[in-house]
Amino acid sequence: MNSLRSIPALYKTSSQGKDILTQGRIVIIPFLHGKLTADGKLIEPNIEAILEKWLQRHPQFRGSERDYRTIRAKTYLREGIATVFVRVTAEFTADLADYDPAEDADLYDEFLAEDVGSSSTEPHKIWIEQFEAAENIEDDFGTQKALEYLVGEKFLNFLEAAESDTSFRAEIPAFVAKIKTIFERWQLAQYLETAKETEPFDPALFDGDDEFDAETVEDVRMEDIRRCTRELLLVERAREWLLEETQGAG
Repeated sequence: MNSLRSIPALYKTSSQGKDILTQGRIVIIPFLHGKLTADGKLIEPNIEAILEKWLQRHPQFRGSERDYRTIRAKTYLREGIATVFVRVTAEFTADLADYDPAEDADLYDEFLAEDVGSSSTEPHKIWIEQFEAAENIEDDFGTQKALEYLVGEKFLNFLEAAESDTSFRAEIPAFVAKIKTIFERWQLAQYLETAKETEPFDPALFDGDDEFDAETVEDVRMEDIRRCTRELLLVERAREWLLEETQGAG
């Protein structure tokens, strides 16, 4: 697999001094989670509907070429009720350079994640529960499924979240150390060799479909390239953390 280390990192800092963009991503919808109503009913944020409202408010950011990514992770409210942390990031572009998520807080303020310590699992500590789940997956379905879950899904998502959140970045070494307690180095190396590899884009799949003209197919192809590049960059970051002897890749 070709190294992607030459891809530059981009940084943006909010007026409060918090990094909100690194490695070409910017947070457009911050961490949200479910909230209890007065009668004790759990209401989860509909992130797809919230994003649609956001796009309606910012139609200039709508388009098939836009790369919006949703990150989800299970957690618990202080009442012990399970919920989901969820947020949305976008690929950095010049027209998003000065965007501040606080501008659109009214779209989701009732679901904004509470201050650190208000729930039994803080967002950047979600890897602990994910690690425990991976152990159960390995027992029930084998090592490959556990690798796909913990490394190919959860760890890559965690690395992506860490790009725009210092609290996530601080947890990477501990997450890595735990991963190494259940997987051998050769297992990690073998899995990462082909992780996120996909078949080459085949425009012939759209032949005979009148809904896809040449321009639309080209848009789909470019989106596929962006997605694959992003995923392979994250795999390369995972390789640095999980396989290199000297850590500090974060």
